Amino acid sequence: MAGCVEPYVPAVLDAPASFLVVDGFINGNGRTRIKLARTANLSATTPPPAEKGAKLFVVDNTGARYNLSEQTAGSYQSDSLTLPPGRQYQLRITTTGGAAYASALVPLKVTPPIDKLAWQLTGNQVNIKVSAHDDAQQARFYRWSFVETWEFTAAYRSYFEYFPKTDDLSFRVTPIYTCWRTEQPSAIKQTRTAQLSQNVLTDFPILTIPNRAERLKIRYSVLVSQVGQTAEEFAYYELLRKNTESVGTANDPLPTQLTGNVHRIDVAQEPVLGFVGAHTTQHQRLFIDRKELPFPNNWVFETPYQTCTFTEDAPGELYTNIGNVPLDRSPMGFSGSSRECVDCRLRGTNMKPSFW
Repeated sequence: MAGCVEPYVPAVLDAPASFLVVDGFINGNGRTRIKLARTANLSATTPPPAEKGAKLFVVDNTGARYNLSEQTAGSYQSDSLTLPPGRQYQLRITTTGGAAYASALVPLKVTPPIDKLAWQLTGNQVNIKVSAHDDAQQARFYRWSFVETWEFTAAYRSYFEYFPKTDDLSFRVTPIYTCWRTEQPSAIKQTRTAQLSQNVLTDFPILTIPNRAERLKIRYSVLVSQVGQTAEEFAYYELLRKNTESVGTANDPLPTQLTGNVHRIDVAQEPVLGFVGAHTTQHQRLFIDRKELPFPNNWVFETPYQTCTFTEDAPGELYTNIGNVPLDRSPMGFSGSSRECVDCRLRGTNMKPSFW
């Protein structure tokens, strides 16, 4: 127990290889969005580099071709498409260095609609549940992704703005008290009905929110996207989930090599990370209002503002520090607090979403 511990630095930290990473799928009823990046060493302190300037297009087994254009560095997008079912599709990539890649031809999976999206308070958490069925037996493997948005407020409301050039206070014009924050969880959530006698999902839990989370304090919304997959795509994402979400304890599975369906055309042995499936997508949005939750009026939600404080002083003394924001008039002159506790735009946007 008292012996020395020597650091172990595996050779992989200095590996010179940089492999292509393909993230996305072929969307049969909307815009196809593909992100390209390169792998980085474990010792790297910067995000993985984006693969910029590549040429991408989707092609089907009849020769029809659909181009993607680069929107931002490493992010490529097609026009909104309605792809014919019954065909097979693949993604083709040519990098600025001339390397050519292609995904395997895969069938277009037609995803059934979401029958019901609901929430349920169970113990100390709110569970988001989905129901779906497919009489056509097209989809036996389901995967969901989420975009969460919630309304929140800063710790204190500011009624005044301070202008350093004129050393003057005036009534606030720019609202900074109420904002909206949007996040897209990276967790992989999927299931299958292949082992069931009927292709039916009833109240399947897909998302969990602690009952004291800030996102439930005023109003919360989640946009759920549902896709049907092939068995091969399901297996790939299940292995990816285990590699990224189930590591760190003695009983977790050991990380294993991911084998997707993308390959380099002229160098087949070069590793490429990613699985490009083809499916239509179904969406449904759910709202949860604070008044719908059976919490008492004094229910305490956990927010980043629990340690915030404010001070009172004369304007000239209080606001020489650019980090301070005036709140309201007080017996000492004006009250104020740090920008982190007053300006909600540091954590979101003060522009109300169009769907709100």
